[in-house]
This record gives sequence, structure tokens and C-alpha cells, in this order.
Amino acid sequence: MELTVGDRTIDAVHTPGHTRGHYVFADKPAGLLFAGDHVLPTITPSIGFEPALAEQPLGDFMASLTKVRGLPDLTLLPAHGPVAPSSHARVDELLAHHEVRLALSVAAIEGGSQTAYDVASVLPWTRHEHKLKDLDVFNTALATLETRAHRSCSSPAVTCPAARPTGS
Repeated sequence: MELTVGDRTIDAVHTPGHTRGHYVFADKPAGLLFAGDHVLPTITPSIGFEPALAEQPLGDFMASLTKVRGLPDLTLLPAHGPVAPSSHARVDELLAHHEVRLALSVAAIEGGSQTAYDVASVLPWTRHEHKLKDLDVFNTALATLETRAHRSCSSPAVTCPAARPTGS
């Protein structure tokens, strides 16, 4: 969808995952991506933190990242954190991060973890790799909800999109 803002035309791109109604806005001629909470420069957005969950919030998020990766490489203007010079570089990092998290979730399930909380308890959290028991109550809840999103993609009956875009 295109929006006219003054003398500019900006592409509004639906990017569900962080939330079902999330959009990013690409000003291609200016080389800018207004990324909101979809692509953050130093942290990963919360996934699965909505009152009414999507069926596969992680699958939606990864598909949306792949959609953004298909845009030109733009300067990243996030809702939180510093401006970053390359939307492609950060999207690639986020896709790789979620591939690793998904593999760790599968390993935890295969090791006997049964609930999202059980899986979250064996995974490292934050870029400092804290244990779940060391997080505050709010971040424990976010970690468990995100693990549930990964767990939904860990089921043999569920297929989440491939994380790595071709040609990267």
C-alpha cells in the first residue's frame, strides 16, 4: 500500500509477528525504513505478547522479516535504539537468531521439556545469556511467551517459513 506524505510516496508494508497489526514504512527514494518494533537494532522484538494470539506469531514474524529483506537495503529507523545503516544486515541477524532459538527449543523438547516454561528454563536469555530464574517477573513472562511461539514452530505438524533468504 502506498501513502502520500507531502511530496513523498511511502510504502506501508504489513509485518505481523511482533503484533498482528504491525506495519513498517519504507521511503525508498530517501533510503529509509521506519521499522517500528519489527526490526530493532540491538534487541529482538517480543513475539507472542498479545491478548489474542495469532496462530503462529513466530512464523508470521519470520515471514515478515523475509518480506522486509526483499525491500532495498535501507537505513533502519527503529522505534527503540539507535539508527542503523543496513536493514538487511539486521534482518539477517534476527533471522539467524531465531533459527538458533528454534533449534534450541527443539533440543529442549526432545530432551523432555514439556511446557513453554520448561523449555524457557533451559534456554539462555538476553544477549548476556541469563538463566530464566534470574529474570524479573515481567521478563520471565515475555521469555515464556516467546518460547511458546518457538514451540509452536517446533511441532512436526507445523511448518514455519525458512528463515534465511536466498542470496544473502
